[in-house]
Amino acid sequence: MRWFKIIVAVVFAGAVVAAFFGVPFTSAATWIQAGPAAVAALAAPKHWSDAVPFAAIILITVLFGRFFCESMCPLGILQSFINWLFHPKTHVRRVCTRLPETRAQIIVRWTTATAFVLLAVLGFGALAGLMEPYAILGKMLTMTLPFAAIGVIIIILSAFGKGRIWCNWLCPIGTFINLVAKIAIFKNKVGAGCSNCKACFAASKCPNAKASDEEEGGVTRREALHGVAVLAATEKLTDGGFAPVSLPGVPARPASIMPPGAGKRSDFERKCIACQLCVANCPSQTLKPSTSLKNFGQPELDFRYGYCRIACTKCGEICPTGALEKLQDEMRVHVHMGHAIWKKDLCVRNVNGDACTACIRKCPVQAIHLIPANKEKSTPDAIVIDKAKCIGCGACEHVCPARPMPAIFIKGFNEQRVVRPISEADLIDEMRVQLEKGASVVAARDGVIIAREEGRGVAPIMALLDARKLRRAIVFDKVIGKAAAAVCVAGGARKVVALVMSNDAAELLNANGIEFMADKTVDSILNRTQKGRCPMENAVSEINEPNKIVERLRKAMKK
Repeated sequence: MRWFKIIVAVVFAGAVVAAFFGVPFTSAATWIQAGPAAVAALAAPKHWSDAVPFAAIILITVLFGRFFCESMCPLGILQSFINWLFHPKTHVRRVCTRLPETRAQIIVRWTTATAFVLLAVLGFGALAGLMEPYAILGKMLTMTLPFAAIGVIIIILSAFGKGRIWCNWLCPIGTFINLVAKIAIFKNKVGAGCSNCKACFAASKCPNAKASDEEEGGVTRREALHGVAVLAATEKLTDGGFAPVSLPGVPARPASIMPPGAGKRSDFERKCIACQLCVANCPSQTLKPSTSLKNFGQPELDFRYGYCRIACTKCGEICPTGALEKLQDEMRVHVHMGHAIWKKDLCVRNVNGDACTACIRKCPVQAIHLIPANKEKSTPDAIVIDKAKCIGCGACEHVCPARPMPAIFIKGFNEQRVVRPISEADLIDEMRVQLEKGASVVAARDGVIIAREEGRGVAPIMALLDARKLRRAIVFDKVIGKAAAAVCVAGGARKVVALVMSNDAAELLNANGIEFMADKTVDSILNRTQKGRCPMENAVSEINEPNKIVERLRKAMKK
């Protein structure tokens, strides 16, 4: 049994550590760690299978006692190894060190366990993660100095004296495991006659020890891990490996950006134990641990080193607690984590007069557009963000050349939005509902409503044209005459729908290859009094070129 436990310990410790270095098929070992398993099972599980790892740990404990602490907890294995290094000559088997707990030990253990439970229940998952052994190991493996160094020092110091101070005095997971282990069927048993004499600590001459125990070479049952290297290297970006590249500062965000699949911020903060597994495995190195007190160690997006690629779902796939939802590849682009905010006083177009379009070219969802300067009104260039399309991936912030702060940055949502495209028929029905609620015109693109305007005449649809909302869009207007049809053509609309459409509007749309449909067609669009033709229709009646019609409309609207 002893060697079986050692083999299991080596496998689990190796798999958990390997998972933080991106080794394939090793992240499953993190799901059966007690902390993540408990969170996945108890914090609003979405499927019965979420409770399987937690149930397995309970079953193992009921059968074999503290087997989890002995052979499955990587921090416990590390404690045993460090303890063996500091006490190589005692040759005391760990079962003999499980002496009756003192009153002080009981008070400390249950105070720590109570604080751990309260923090978890109240939603402070990051603070609870500071006491969870798996999460502690994750921070040691991934967080930069001084955090990793502090963790190593604490682990080493805890091996002084009797050794295993963390496991025997503080670990809240160990406290609960020990409580369940009291009813274990095949638990470890101390030999008959063994009391609290502690003679074995000094000379390894326990009067009740068997000869076979002394011949075992002094290897404790948790001496399976032969070393864990702590990686704490400072990253350095270089330009071709020669000159250092200047990194921008971190903007003062109204809200941090959670990883994709986090959902509500309160749920994420409650479930995430800050184990750093997603941080260690982020392909673009965009996830970084938070340094705030409430969310210490919990992952958030930092775009100085990269951006969140829309084809990547790694963090949700490996999260052991369910804090990040597993996303399908085709759904990742529909997860809106936040939206971009542009600061014109920092943009190099306005500050230096550079013709920079980095954010526009890099945006993977084409949510950023440029409105050129208006010399007549002395207005500078302006960057416009389509918030309906922006998903908060941070590509624009990452490539922005402005220093010391980027001129465009991402504001995170407190509740991430999953915007799924719907069928065209359902989309048109939804647009009709918007018209019934008071909108004059509604535009939709890629299965999502992107804009609605209110007003009279052609002013609402002209507003959509100026905001570049018509390109490749479905446009649903209450009334489409020749003037409005020309605006749709000039704006590059894909399809036009109307409650009422004039015959000449239908002819213009058909001539320009734009699909259209209407509830009702009429010979002409009347004015507000219904006693004559609409003045805008009269203004463009002799023109058939859409762009010229738009020019005429602008002049007519000024008058």
